Amino acid sequence: MENQTSEFQNQQNAVKTKATLWIKRTYVVAFNLYTWFWIFRQIFIRQSTDFESYLLWFFSTAGMYFFILRNDDLEIKKKTTYSIQLQ
Repeated sequence: MENQTSEFQNQQNAVKTKATLWIKRTYVVAFNLYTWFWIFRQIFIRQSTDFESYLLWFFSTAGMYFFILRNDDLEIKKKTTYSIQLQ
């Protein structure tokens, strides 16, 4: 019984890790899309000249880049597959 519980917890942790990673990735992509939309809207649609909004945009975008995007945890890489040749 204990072995089944341990196996279930291992599977649950694996699913939780993958789900958390996809939530992080979705958040980062949504944040980047919105920030670029926001700056486009401020410059071309609203034509706002309030410098504080631009500074806030710059620091939040730079912070996202330096503290989140450069984190190895969020990289989306193609999985390498290894083939074993039997002799």
